[in-house]
Amino acid sequence: MSIKNILIASLFIILSTTVSSQVNTFSPYSRLGVGELVPPGNGQNIAQGSTGIALRPNLAINYLNPAAYSALDTMSFLFDFGISMTSTEYSTNSDNSRLSNMNIHHLGVAFPITKWWKASVGISPYSSVGYNIIENGDTNIGLIDYTYTGNGGLNRFYWGTSLTAFNRFSFGINYSYLFGYIKNTQEVSFPINGDFALTTVDNTMTTRDGVWNFGFQYHEIFNDKFFLTLGAIYDSKTSLATDRSRTINNYFPGSSAAIGDTAILSPSFELERIDDNGDIIYPGRYGFGLATGIKENISISGEYEKQNWSESLILGESDSLVNSESYRFGMEYTPDNDALRGYFNRAHYRLGGYYSNSYLRIYEEQLTDYGITFGIGLPLRGFKTTLNLGMVLGQRGTLENNLIKENYGMIHVSFTLHDFWFYKRKFD
Repeated sequence: MSIKNILIASLFIILSTTVSSQVNTFSPYSRLGVGELVPPGNGQNIAQGSTGIALRPNLAINYLNPAAYSALDTMSFLFDFGISMTSTEYSTNSDNSRLSNMNIHHLGVAFPITKWWKASVGISPYSSVGYNIIENGDTNIGLIDYTYTGNGGLNRFYWGTSLTAFNRFSFGINYSYLFGYIKNTQEVSFPINGDFALTTVDNTMTTRDGVWNFGFQYHEIFNDKFFLTLGAIYDSKTSLATDRSRTINNYFPGSSAAIGDTAILSPSFELERIDDNGDIIYPGRYGFGLATGIKENISISGEYEKQNWSESLILGESDSLVNSESYRFGMEYTPDNDALRGYFNRAHYRLGGYYSNSYLRIYEEQLTDYGITFGIGLPLRGFKTTLNLGMVLGQRGTLENNLIKENYGMIHVSFTLHDFWFYKRKFD
């Protein structure tokens, strides 16, 4: 069996693992909106500040702009798989703690259909929810604890294609199918009065619907050496069909007990249950990017992106969401891509940074997220396969207005595996 067939089979095996329940975040900010948005892109993108609108790699999958698929080698089949490991310090004015997790970040394949028509399929997390917040109070009947917990998130499965026109213009489109669930639970308990009932309110919403992503790139080469790429992306505003379930339960102390031969007294009592449906209004998004440099030697890219989250409604509620803006910068340097000696002359050195006004505003404070990125791409000898290592150091939130500041570090590891798609071997 060829490596191509093995990778295709592996894709479907790992897909089932990717969409299974994972603890992807511990951020209390994931309680709002659709959760904490996961930085998209492969290892090459992430190490360059998550830029990608104007990047056109020929041996990597850049799904941040579907127009970039057109740059793929016409005889190559690519398989990209990445994981991320994150450690975050959560700080308040009086306390701090550190938590870590490791998750699958993305998985995708890309391949040519014709010389001028390319395609890609993949999956990655879109958002993550995971928090546990306890508030203490004192009432005329004693101490009371309010506990808020959440888990779940949305995943994104995409299918994309790209066409080239007049050797300079590329157009692409992704259909991104968002699916998953978000469960938020509120619990009221009395830590001292053990005879009092415990009340829980469970809210679960399940989403399964699609979004169209459009991309454009203009690519020009000067003196057969220097290049310039202009890129743009646009997502349409879309309603995502969503099912909602709300359950309120009382739990009394004790255990189930039989009353006679047929009746059972249960300590659990359902007060209310509502099952209905609605929509999540996915907001429109657009971005512009520029990349320039020397072919196979150095590239420098910068981009701007805005998403109109103030137009978004989650089952009819705005949930303190505001428009988000991002500024990203990245660069990649390869000393000599064709070097016969000196292995690290063929390595790809990457650096970047980013600054974002997030889509959350709490106590009139719009949260910011900024950081630096760096990494290296290590080609494997004798193959067009690359091991990508990247690191992100960033900060989200603030200590102002009694909010929480998050200092995080992420290590990203991914493999971009290569196989020939239309190549007939003389000997098998």
